[in-house]
Amino acid sequence: MDRYEVAVIGAGPAGSMAAKYAAIADARTVMLEEHASIGWPVECAGLLGKKAIEESELSIGRFVINELKGAKVFSLNASVSFKADSHKALVVDRKLFDRALALEAVKKGAELRLNSTTRKFRRENDCCILTMGNGEQIKADVVISAEGVRARIARQAGIGPVQKILSGAQVEAPFSVDDPEMVEVYFGPAPGLFAWVIPTTNGAARIGLCTENNACNYLRSFLQKNFIKKRLLGSPVGLVVGGLPLGPPAATVNDSFLAVGDSCGQVKPTSGGGIYPGLVCAKIAGRVAATASHEGNCSAKRLKDYDRSWRALLGRELEVGMRVNRLMNKMSENELDEAFAFLARKPELLKVIEEHGDIDRPSVLMAKMLPHVGLESIKLTKLLRHALG
Repeated sequence: MDRYEVAVIGAGPAGSMAAKYAAIADARTVMLEEHASIGWPVECAGLLGKKAIEESELSIGRFVINELKGAKVFSLNASVSFKADSHKALVVDRKLFDRALALEAVKKGAELRLNSTTRKFRRENDCCILTMGNGEQIKADVVISAEGVRARIARQAGIGPVQKILSGAQVEAPFSVDDPEMVEVYFGPAPGLFAWVIPTTNGAARIGLCTENNACNYLRSFLQKNFIKKRLLGSPVGLVVGGLPLGPPAATVNDSFLAVGDSCGQVKPTSGGGIYPGLVCAKIAGRVAATASHEGNCSAKRLKDYDRSWRALLGRELEVGMRVNRLMNKMSENELDEAFAFLARKPELLKVIEEHGDIDRPSVLMAKMLPHVGLESIKLTKLLRHALG
């Protein structure tokens, strides 16, 4: 039976980064990936903010497909646009991005095992035992779950469920793109989050949405909307589906066990992005797991350093995001129209968005907007202040 100091379940971005940082800290580390290749299946829109790229510690390379400078955001009867001078987000090929991250982990000394599905978890004396799909067993001092939204092993280990899971679906299709440097965001087609059009290469786009349930059905209806249908230049060439876990549980650690990324809801509830928070938290998870193993103390009390550290960095951001998500879902169509129309009339607010817009840290933008809202819209001011707590 092979024994490791740190075993990471899943070789997505969070898993690879956790393994990388555990290996950097001189822990004997293994990544257990259930699929035959890294980066498949894709369950992400593939739009990353600049901070996510910075946290990846990768040089911008072949995985970048397009650079975006702004957005056009629609309610049912109103819209607002903003565009910065420099790019704010990157459209990436997730297969290439994920493989680049996994390669960096391997370079630092982590072992990667493909076709390695983890079936069971149990604690035994001073270690954990993972039972694989082929019956093999692996021992580890600490296990890090980066297994994604299903998080089956994390639940076996006693990590609580996330607050809610949304349903997402996306197609890629030939499309008449109005501005290849701007993403389109639509509020209203489905309850839960929003719909989007992300320009990829010339003449193509990723079109998707995230909702409370039945995303594929809602996406089918969205594609039939006249303002989308008339711009479709051919049949979709790919379909991506997945779940979006929102709201972390009260604890993301247990004895000899940590959870990171989608497995514990470290996802931005305002945009649905999980890469940036996952990478930030994974670095902490890898370091804490390695140190605990070296100290010979892998108790939940010792591993709480991870829980405290990541919440100090991102806890408030995710809490604010959950408030904003709930507020947006409670707003009526007329209230959304009113809010968007108000923003469109305030060029100073649009300038703030262009200068400080950040899909990775939206609470910073909200705080910057408050002084410019004024008494002209007491309702919007109250919404922002309530969201920020």
